[in-house]
Amino acid sequence: MTITASVQLVGVFVVFASLIVPALAAVAQPRRRLPLAWLTGAAGYALGLAGSMLLDLPTGAAIVCGLAMAAVVVATSLRPGAAA
Repeated sequence: MTITASVQLVGVFVVFASLIVPALAAVAQPRRRLPLAWLTGAAGYALGLAGSMLLDLPTGAAIVCGLAMAAVVVATSLRPGAAA
């Protein structure tokens, strides 16, 4: 019911990106999966909201783009075998 209410409130694209993108970014880290997903989600929302405010962009699309950017950073910098 919560998912249904949030879809009606903010839209399908934002809700499902918020559910899928952080989990997808952290899937390669078995021991730190949950904290990385939280970090990716929080950073993505912060990037999206800041971009929306500063660049006068639509908020939903900016949040999805911010989530994608944060996920790419997390997935590429913390992948197994990457130089530390």
